Amino acid sequence: QFEQHYAEYIGTKHCIGCANGLDALIWIFRAYIELGVMQPGDEVIVPANTYIATILAITENGLVPVLVEPRKDTLQIDDSLIEERITERTKAICIVHLYGRLAYTEKIGELCKKYNLKLVEDNAQAHGCSMPITSNLSPLTYRRTGSLGDAAGHSFYPGKNLGALGDGGAVTTNDPELAACVRALANYGSQKKYVFKYAGRNSRLDEIQAAVLDVKLKYLTEDNQHRKEVAHY
Repeated sequence: QFEQHYAEYIGTKHCIGCANGLDALIWIFRAYIELGVMQPGDEVIVPANTYIATILAITENGLVPVLVEPRKDTLQIDDSLIEERITERTKAICIVHLYGRLAYTEKIGELCKKYNLKLVEDNAQAHGCSMPITSNLSPLTYRRTGSLGDAAGHSFYPGKNLGALGDGGAVTTNDPELAACVRALANYGSQKKYVFKYAGRNSRLDEIQAAVLDVKLKYLTEDNQHRKEVAHY
């Protein structure tokens, strides 16, 4: 139930709960490897200014993090420095919506299309952050972080905007193949009882955390507004 509600909130077709935010990112990259999109030794462009979990998810999968410095005015990845770091081994850009602020830019989206790169979002610190839509073709007026790229990792650590009683995480995506692979990887690699397609781990979101998150999700917009008021004060 929480997965369904959170997917609707973020604006994606799929949400897969897992044990924590680090695992969420690990499973995204692991799934891309299992699906043949990436292989160990491939490069992922990532902001130099981020929490270590973003990097650990890349290195755990045998991928190579390529650090790009942030802009001083936003503290987010500097999109003007990304293209010069792209090589034939680059397979993804991982952006981090750090401090609850939007890291995505149109230039990053254009680079992903130009070089056929996956866009992975680390949304651990930005539940509820949104990007205005200027196109008249869309019925929406905004899109939330976690729905801007090919896949996103979310953390529900108690200190986050949307926090559980303990640890928790989730992956959001519109890619059904990726979603199925991530769900299997987080359940020992199994899609059917006692049948193990992948070498996965036990990384499920337990029901108590999901129940708490499902209640708190109803108040997230109101809570974020209060945080803004406190910050402005």
